[in-house]
Amino acid sequence: MLAFGADEAVVDRPCGPLTVDVWWRRGTELFAIEVRSGPLTQELAQQHTDQLKALGYAGVLWLCAPGFWVAQLPALGIADLAPESCEYRAASGMLELGSEGSVVPGERPYELREFLREWVAGEVAWGYRDHLRKGWAAVTDWEKHTRTQSLLLEQQRQELIHQRTALAVSRQVVREKKQQVDRAQARVERTAAKAREQAESVAAVGRRIADQERVHRALEDTIRRLHKTIDNWQVVTVFVMLLLATFIAATIFIKP
Repeated sequence: MLAFGADEAVVDRPCGPLTVDVWWRRGTELFAIEVRSGPLTQELAQQHTDQLKALGYAGVLWLCAPGFWVAQLPALGIADLAPESCEYRAASGMLELGSEGSVVPGERPYELREFLREWVAGEVAWGYRDHLRKGWAAVTDWEKHTRTQSLLLEQQRQELIHQRTALAVSRQVVREKKQQVDRAQARVERTAAKAREQAESVAAVGRRIADQERVHRALEDTIRRLHKTIDNWQVVTVFVMLLLATFIAATIFIKP
């Protein structure tokens, strides 16, 4: 670390209640490197990292076996923690700039020596690849990644504006259609009311016609009774006249 430009570097340095495997300083900034050859528990590693950050450490690097936690911690997954030639290579944890302008996992192992040199020089940094995964990448790659993400956010913002505009237009169309339906329903209700009024008028006319028919039938019955009475009186009158004529004739013939 001193050869790469660190102001100080100490192995197994006590730091308050903790002891770090490699402690190094750059100016006023403190950094720690923790090496774990066995399984690494993400929760404990995160707790240890938080404690170091609380003690004022600007950065922490975990060197451990590759695993899913590498994308969650400031770590590098070392393929072989005991190489014969002391050439350590990071198999996971390093990111590189992809074809679409965003950082993606590196396809080739990364020399740990080169990484440490760049870390001391401030040329690499740890950050969020997306809202869940993290990793190490060159500062210039992070700048391009950030620019790409900004462009994507702007594109999504424009799409959201267009969608909101389309939604507003759709809502306006729905409101207009609803108004048309309301007007049509009002016309239907008015037509139904007029139909009910006309039906009531027709029913009233029907009732009046029925009343007139009853009166007409009553008059017809009265007329028939009168005709019958007249016919009876005519018979009686004829009978009386015949009777009178008989009496008169009898009187004439009987008179001496």
